[in-house]
Amino acid sequence: MTCWALLGLFLLVARAAQAQSSPPDEFRFEHLTVDEGLAHSDAMAVTQDQTGFIWVGTNHGLDRYDGYGLKQYALPMNPLNGLSANRIRVLYTDRMGQLWVGTERGGISFYDADHDCFRSFAAQPVPPLARRLMRRLAQADVSSLVSDAQSRLWVGTSQGLFVLTFGPGRQQLQSLALIPPAGAPQAAFNVRVLAVDQQGSIWVGAYDVGLQVVDATAAQLVARATPVATAGVRALCLDNRGDLWVGTDHTVLWVHGAAGRRPEELTAKTLPQRLPFLQSLRLDSFNRLWAGTIYGLYVWEPGPAAANRPPLQAALPHRFLPRDGEPHSLNAEQVYQIYEDRNQLLWLCTAAGGLNWINLRQKPFGRIRQQLVGQSTLPNNYVNAIYKEEARNLLWYGTRNGAACYDLTTKKFRYYFNQPQPDASGVDVSAIFQSSNGTLWFGTRGNGLMALTRPHGHDQLTTYTTVGQGLDLSRLSIESLAEDRYGTLWIGARGGGLHHLSQAGRLMPAHSAPRHPLPSKQFTYLLYDRTQDVLWASTCDAGLLKLRVTPDSVVLVRQFAYHSPPGQRLQVNYTWPLLLDRQGALWIGTIGGGLHQLVTDTQGREKVRSYQPWLLESDVESLLADDDGNLWVGGTGLYRFQPSTRQYLRYDVSDGLQSNAFKVGAAYRAQDGTLYFGGKNGISYFQPRSIQPNPYPPVVQLTGLRIHNELVKVGTLLHGRVLLKRALSAPQRLTIKASENDFSVDFVALNFGSPLKSRYAYFLEGYHHGWVLPPPGQRTASFANLPSGDYTLQVKASNGEGIWSRQLATMQFTVLAPWYRTGWAYLLYALAALGVIALYRQVEMAQQRLKSRLALEQYQAEKEKELTDLKLGFFTNVSHELRTPLTLILGPIEEIMGSTGPVANLPGKMHLMHRQVRKLLELVNQLLDFRKVETGHVPLLARHDDVVSFLTSLYPVFHLRSEEKNIAYVLDVPAEPVLLYFDHSKLEIILTNLLANAFTYTPAHGRVELAATIVGNPGGEAVYSPEQLTGNYLKFTVTDTGVGIRASELTRIFDPYYQASHTAARRVAGTGIGLSLAKQFAERHGGQLTVASREGVGTTFELRLPFGCQHLAPEDLPPEDSMVELAEEASSVLPTAEPAAAVRAAPTSRPRLLLVEDTEDVRQYLSQLFADEYEVLTAADGLVGWEQTLRHLPDLVISDVMMPRSDGLELCRQLKQHPKTAHIPVVLLTARTAAVHELEGLGVGADDYVSKPFNPQLLQAKAAALLRTRGKLREYYQRQILLEPTEIVVADVDRQFLENAMSVVERNLDNPEFSVQVLAREVSMSQSICYRRIKSATGQTAVEFIRDVRMKRAAQLLTQTQMRVSEVAFQVGVADEKYFRKTFQKIYGVVPSEYIRQHRPSREPPAPAS
Repeated sequence: MTCWALLGLFLLVARAAQAQSSPPDEFRFEHLTVDEGLAHSDAMAVTQDQTGFIWVGTNHGLDRYDGYGLKQYALPMNPLNGLSANRIRVLYTDRMGQLWVGTERGGISFYDADHDCFRSFAAQPVPPLARRLMRRLAQADVSSLVSDAQSRLWVGTSQGLFVLTFGPGRQQLQSLALIPPAGAPQAAFNVRVLAVDQQGSIWVGAYDVGLQVVDATAAQLVARATPVATAGVRALCLDNRGDLWVGTDHTVLWVHGAAGRRPEELTAKTLPQRLPFLQSLRLDSFNRLWAGTIYGLYVWEPGPAAANRPPLQAALPHRFLPRDGEPHSLNAEQVYQIYEDRNQLLWLCTAAGGLNWINLRQKPFGRIRQQLVGQSTLPNNYVNAIYKEEARNLLWYGTRNGAACYDLTTKKFRYYFNQPQPDASGVDVSAIFQSSNGTLWFGTRGNGLMALTRPHGHDQLTTYTTVGQGLDLSRLSIESLAEDRYGTLWIGARGGGLHHLSQAGRLMPAHSAPRHPLPSKQFTYLLYDRTQDVLWASTCDAGLLKLRVTPDSVVLVRQFAYHSPPGQRLQVNYTWPLLLDRQGALWIGTIGGGLHQLVTDTQGREKVRSYQPWLLESDVESLLADDDGNLWVGGTGLYRFQPSTRQYLRYDVSDGLQSNAFKVGAAYRAQDGTLYFGGKNGISYFQPRSIQPNPYPPVVQLTGLRIHNELVKVGTLLHGRVLLKRALSAPQRLTIKASENDFSVDFVALNFGSPLKSRYAYFLEGYHHGWVLPPPGQRTASFANLPSGDYTLQVKASNGEGIWSRQLATMQFTVLAPWYRTGWAYLLYALAALGVIALYRQVEMAQQRLKSRLALEQYQAEKEKELTDLKLGFFTNVSHELRTPLTLILGPIEEIMGSTGPVANLPGKMHLMHRQVRKLLELVNQLLDFRKVETGHVPLLARHDDVVSFLTSLYPVFHLRSEEKNIAYVLDVPAEPVLLYFDHSKLEIILTNLLANAFTYTPAHGRVELAATIVGNPGGEAVYSPEQLTGNYLKFTVTDTGVGIRASELTRIFDPYYQASHTAARRVAGTGIGLSLAKQFAERHGGQLTVASREGVGTTFELRLPFGCQHLAPEDLPPEDSMVELAEEASSVLPTAEPAAAVRAAPTSRPRLLLVEDTEDVRQYLSQLFADEYEVLTAADGLVGWEQTLRHLPDLVISDVMMPRSDGLELCRQLKQHPKTAHIPVVLLTARTAAVHELEGLGVGADDYVSKPFNPQLLQAKAAALLRTRGKLREYYQRQILLEPTEIVVADVDRQFLENAMSVVERNLDNPEFSVQVLAREVSMSQSICYRRIKSATGQTAVEFIRDVRMKRAAQLLTQTQMRVSEVAFQVGVADEKYFRKTFQKIYGVVPSEYIRQHRPSREPPAPAS
């Protein structure tokens, strides 16, 4: 070391000075003057209305204050004296919330809240008896207003005391009275002040007659004098204890327990202080007494309550007067009125100073600052560093002009290093630290390092400027000092690196880049952790450094910076204040990155956590912790942050802080827990637990509506209408037009103590999904282009300390749609759209009409074809079912009739014919029953009989068929008789159909089972649930192992005419009505028929018939002895047999004939028919027939058409296409007689086509002829005979029409559905025109014309063919044979059988061969 300066370069003798800083509990005065917009500099009266606004009366009207701004109101002119009523003397809000105004020589007015204006009470309706007094009141100086429990208004004026009584709802004045004084003339009753107590007494302070009292509960209202004060009463105050405080010109009187005592019993105690002229008195909610005078504001602190002395402290009252240089002192000495609002704010009306107010709940932030007015020194309230010397109770702080030592006991300052000369630069003290040996160290910016020691009790200063190897400390900006466990003093300098001094004062080598392995030389804050022997160092550009110190060196352990790995990363590299809490966590304050925490987990890993998302302050300049674990952060204001809840409260200058700017590192915590924070205007200090949040929620009010940023006033016209008829505070619904759909709503939180701390949130119901938080300071919600509809705006606010308003401010409004989005507009759009669509449709329809018509005709044709195919299929199947037994009947009969000798196997042929007749009868009966079912007339003859015996008798019917197909046929019925009501014939039809289907579709070696099972009680009645038989019934099941039915077809299997797809695939013929008939008969019994099937597995039909007879109608139960007889009548006209004259040469061997027929009976019959002359081969279907043909090459093939597996058409096609068999003649036998089927057969190469039933001799002759000609085609079948028209003398046009009509009828002769409608459609005429044309040309009706054509063709068929009568009727389209006979007889005079006998040529038997 080269130099020690024993006396500092800037050492000055410390001088004592009287502390001029405010005491910790000094009140902070806020001001509202003409500079802030007050109507006049003289504030005369103040009150708070029901909604929370503060009203200020001045000598130039009224102002309403909301904490942010003022709104001015003017009172109406007094029409009685022509004077302005804007000189306000008193403001009062009565018990009903009505705001009243008393003026100078203008009487009283009241506030109309609905219309946001003031109205003169003299202009309101007044009872006739009160008009004289009202004129007197309207011109008086009103000085005081109160209301009693009866809501009467008491008015103190220069002309006496008035009392106003109102009617219900305070809508109308009922009476007005003038109260006379006691013991004095009315003219001397100059009332200055009024007060009302809880017992209903009105206390009157008059200037001339002193204190008087009126019993407001008495029948007659009279003022009575009191002995307290006889004159000069200027102020009254009743406290909550019932004590009365009376202010005279210069004294304050205290009357204990005045409320409820008689006037003559009152005694008063006079306060000892003599005051200037008294203006007002107020006892606040903390029991402090305030007195406003013409020269200053006095306040007495509360004392203990006693009956013999005032409850005030005996000390002198504190007097507030304006002070130069103190912006938060009282700004005027004359105080007119004192008023305390609901939030414990005390409002002071002053002369020339406007309105002053103080917060009685002001937070106890103490301030230490120096009075600089009139001094030539540089500003020294800018605090850089703070340190408390606990042993001496001295508070040291460094400023930009030296250091100050504040004695917390004596409240005196001592100054060090400051410069009095205005041209000299001050000493910027930036760090203060006391080492373990008691030395006080002062680090400066540009003035070196200074040490203060006290040898022998005297202060001695030492300044270090040049130390060691020429290190110039005067060039360093020393920001922080720290001491390690070795007693070494560490110096952190911004721009100068890290240095340390030994206890002997020796400067050790510098530790900074680039000469030392530390990442920075910009050090800002040092914190030594003795528990870990770690020096934490903050830097401006390298984040936070963790250093390990030794007696002569320092080692970098870890760096926490912006580019550190995740978990150790800081938001910025600029760090400053550091704090170790009780849990060992290190809190890091950054400039620009907010607050961070460095913790060590259980595994020893250090992690950095950022708290910026929860504490929004980005510049953490000072940092302290209190005993409750809260962090106090200095930045732009002072924050109390709770790390556990991550919640914070912010305090600012309105709460009593020195300013909103706190400086880096200027914070210190004393041993008693007091926290000291330095800023640009001194020091704020406090006990953390004494700082409590504001408990009062703000009141939110809507203050303005703006349309296109233009303020809308109540009752004013806007776009030709009054939008705002009442004030926004009044409940109403506004209507916003589409042209006004750009508006904003102003709102305010009545938080007068700290309005700038208020935070707002609004929610537009019907539009927003959550609360909208506007930026701080914004008190407007703006909306534009809202969709039309109804909305409710809700606004709430907080007082800035976590308390939100209890009641929301709301506004309801309706936004109308623009004209182009109204209902009429949409109707117009719809009409226009419909017009366009109609036009387009008209054009489109013109193009689509032909396509639609063509599509419709095609669809109709397809439907007609489908219907025709359905009918044709049905009739074809029925014809096949009829012709097969007819063939087996007609053939043997003609053979017998044509035989001249004994008939071979005559019993067998008779048995065959009998069996076929029975089969034919059953089929006909089935068709008749189905017709009855379709018409709904199904008779039921149910007899109570044993169903077991019935099933036993039915079972053998299919026994032979089961043996033929080698099918296991099983019957499973109860052993005991089971009695059931059933119709024998219909149950037989049901079960026969089911069994016939089962055997038809079950292959050989399969199984068919008929079973009956009792379900429930056979003696009880059947039980039905909704449309289902669920109990007491007999269940029949027919189960087979056949081919099964597809699942998609199960729902249609009971439809009429429907046949499952497997029937077509297997070439199985049928009518398609059997199952439909079975289901109808089952339902007629009150039962049900269902099916369950799996394709390839089998089918089960389940029939349920109910027990009992309740389900049957009375007519369904015939008498027990009734018998149902079935009469069968059959007549046939058989032609005489005419043997075929077949001339054949005797062959050397019999020709070989192949018979292909699927029906066993027909196959056997044909074999017997040709067995004598041919070598007969047989086949059951087309596949076997084709194999037989290839194997035996027969001379002739006779084949049925409809057969399973392969039909006759396929067989014929194969024969004619194969060169080996193409020469073999083929005769097709079929029950399908339609020409299209014959053409189909001939088209595949058949040589002849024979319809069933056939003439055996004819078939034999055809076979012989085909064999003779060897493939020559011979036309044997009867050609179609056309009906020739009769000679009719008609015009050519009528002839052409009749020929066309006859042609249409002839084409439809075999169509029983042919009618006049069909005829008219075919000749392209309407039905009426067609009828008239036929009538005019023939003299017959259309029906008669069709009938005659049918009958003429029938006559030709009867004479020229061998058809029977029934066949002819069918050929000409008449289904009813009886009707045919009757019609034929009507035209020809004889029945058809007689006509045959008369006109058909007889067949003579041929002569026997010689």
